[in-house]
Amino acid sequence: MTDWINALNCFSENALSMACDTYLRNQPRRRPTPGDIRALAGNTNQTVGNQRGDRNRLSRDELIILEGVLETARRWLNIPSLRAHGEKSLAFWDSK
Repeated sequence: MTDWINALNCFSENALSMACDTYLRNQPRRRPTPGDIRALAGNTNQTVGNQRGDRNRLSRDELIILEGVLETARRWLNIPSLRAHGEKSLAFWDSK
């Protein structure tokens, strides 16, 4: 499990889902390796670093939850071990 997480944590959920679907269509009888999925996910060009959140696609309730998440991410900026995660969260939602 750790190998899978380490190999795929830089890809978005959407990119991984698309890669898994593609793999299953092309190789229905063979289990994938992390490398198989990584290669297919890399072709989608949707890494977490390149993707941005779209607030327009969120419901009112999701927007309220997002504000709480962003508030927490701003607090993380003051905690050295969480700073990088806070910065990524704020960058994803284009928030400061």
